[in-house]
Amino acid sequence: MSGTLAIGLSAWIIQDGNYGDFSRGTQAAFALEFYPPAGLATYEPQGAAAPSLIHLGNAHYEASGRVAHLAEDWWVVDFGTLAFRDQRPPANMRGGCWVRGEIYLGIDPFFYFERLAHRPDAPAVIYDWDIEKIEMQTAPFIEVAPGLMQRDPARLGWKEIPKTDAWHDHPAGEYVLHCRRLDSPPRRNGSSGIP
Repeated sequence: MSGTLAIGLSAWIIQDGNYGDFSRGTQAAFALEFYPPAGLATYEPQGAAAPSLIHLGNAHYEASGRVAHLAEDWWVVDFGTLAFRDQRPPANMRGGCWVRGEIYLGIDPFFYFERLAHRPDAPAVIYDWDIEKIEMQTAPFIEVAPGLMQRDPARLGWKEIPKTDAWHDHPAGEYVLHCRRLDSPPRRNGSSGIP
């Protein structure tokens, strides 16, 4: 068994039919996509380096890892768990280099399992997970400019729920799944015997 991670999930990913709703106490298979809001910096580790994910809250982490795969239009970093980014890698990235910075970890919307996994050189990044807890964002939306809505920053909060209900929760629902990675090796497809 590996560590527990808080993983972000937007309701539209379920609404698009890419996954069913998720329930606490069940298992699921999915890849992780990372989003670095301010980019990742390359660095030379001092001594023996180990990948790390330090939880900052919700699905945000202070991350450090080694670039495990580079392609023209996507890349993979080993943060102790492999995660991909469906975007052209920065020009300064090289295979095997170390990177660090803040990231958001989210469930693969469909980029990996539908497209990237079928490329001959794609590394396996779909893991099996035990869903231990689910939280939903509760802040209401407010209009911040004509026609522009965002969550009320003064009322941000999370409540624990037993399962997602993406079709009946707010259409722009946001969840955090607290998941423990199982011992099975990563795969390039979602079939694992997990319901």
